[in-house]
Amino acid sequence: MDKPYRPEMQPTPYDPYEDEIELMDYLKVLWKWKYLIIVGTLLCAVAAAVVSLNMTKIWGIATVLQPGMLKVTENGETVYIDSPQNIKALIETGGVNGQVLKNVQFPDVKEQPTSVEFKVTIPKNTNAVEVVYETAYVDIGLQIMKNLNEGLLERYGRIIKLYEDNYNNDIRTKSNEAFKLTEKAAKVRHAISTLEAENDARVSEISAKISAKRAEIATVETEKDSKIMEQTNKAATLKAQIEAKKKQILNLEKRISEVKMEIERVSKNTDLLVNERTKFLASSSKQDNALASIIYTNTIQQNITYLNTLSGTISSINHQIFQENVGIETLENEIKDIAVQKDNLEKQTRYKVQNLEADIKDLEAQKESLIKQTRYKVETMQSEIKELESEKELILQDIKSIEFKKKNIQNIQIVRLPKVSADPIKPKIRLNVMLAGVVGFFLTVFLSFFVEYISKYRNRKADE
Repeated sequence: MDKPYRPEMQPTPYDPYEDEIELMDYLKVLWKWKYLIIVGTLLCAVAAAVVSLNMTKIWGIATVLQPGMLKVTENGETVYIDSPQNIKALIETGGVNGQVLKNVQFPDVKEQPTSVEFKVTIPKNTNAVEVVYETAYVDIGLQIMKNLNEGLLERYGRIIKLYEDNYNNDIRTKSNEAFKLTEKAAKVRHAISTLEAENDARVSEISAKISAKRAEIATVETEKDSKIMEQTNKAATLKAQIEAKKKQILNLEKRISEVKMEIERVSKNTDLLVNERTKFLASSSKQDNALASIIYTNTIQQNITYLNTLSGTISSINHQIFQENVGIETLENEIKDIAVQKDNLEKQTRYKVQNLEADIKDLEAQKESLIKQTRYKVETMQSEIKELESEKELILQDIKSIEFKKKNIQNIQIVRLPKVSADPIKPKIRLNVMLAGVVGFFLTVFLSFFVEYISKYRNRKADE
């Protein structure tokens, strides 16, 4: 078995309520050492005020920048020349220190600094960049901030120049395309004018041919009418001659009748004379009979001669009638020939007119076909011109859009020029005094509790 510890070796039992301190004890301690706390707090505050007043005053020079706009996309989104975060990083990493420190001389400095520290912030829900430079030398700070702005403008100006050059190249390319389209449209218009002129010339030529054919038709019909009129007049003349010959035949036939009547009369008279001579010769004396016979014989001979003459007259008249009939037949044949000629002339004229009208129809068909072909070609060319003009209009709109984009390219914007703060931003006397007072308060409170603890510890030792 283990040996029990001796009583003097055993630890003193721990009383959990022995070191318990109530809130009133804290308050009593604070109240007991209140003057220490007050004096300590005031001393810290006064010391902070004295130190702050003796510190070098630092002024804040602030400027506000904003990225320039490059373009607006088709979705309506704005594209900026750079993001605020990149601008912030560029300034904080000293990307423009060379421009910032250009021609800047710091007083009371043996070696010129190679970098400058800026405080860069991006206000919430904005794309602006606020840059603050803290310095004891306001003039130098303004120069630095001015150099910063100029450096950023110069840096991003090169990007703007690159974009402008690209836009200018695009504008020149588009302008050349528009010029080529204009030339092409002008050539098509010239081709239309040439085609229309050629069409007008050919149409005029065909129209002249048609007019010539119609004039020829009119001439043919006029000649036909003239010839028909001439032949009609000739036929009328021949008919008149036939009628005259018929009248002549009638007159001759009438003359034959009269001669025949005269022959009959003379024959009767001769027969009567012969009978009378016979009777006279039979009844009269010989001397008287001889004389009477001579007289009757002479008379009878005269009558016979006269009858022969009348017979010759009839033969002559019949011959005349025959000749007149032959003449009538000839004239009738001539009239028939004229009718045949008229009919042939009508047929020939109709054939010629039909051929001429067919030629006219062919020419009019050629003319109409030529007009339609020309109209179709012109409409096709006009459609081509419209397409070229439409394409040119689109190019011009692109040029306007590019010019608008070029015009609206913005360099980095100086929203607010460098401005010096109304009061020094360092040292912050009020804040320092307040912080020193708070720190002094807590230190004196801690010191009060520490002193109180030491005092109680000594008293306890003394009591023991």
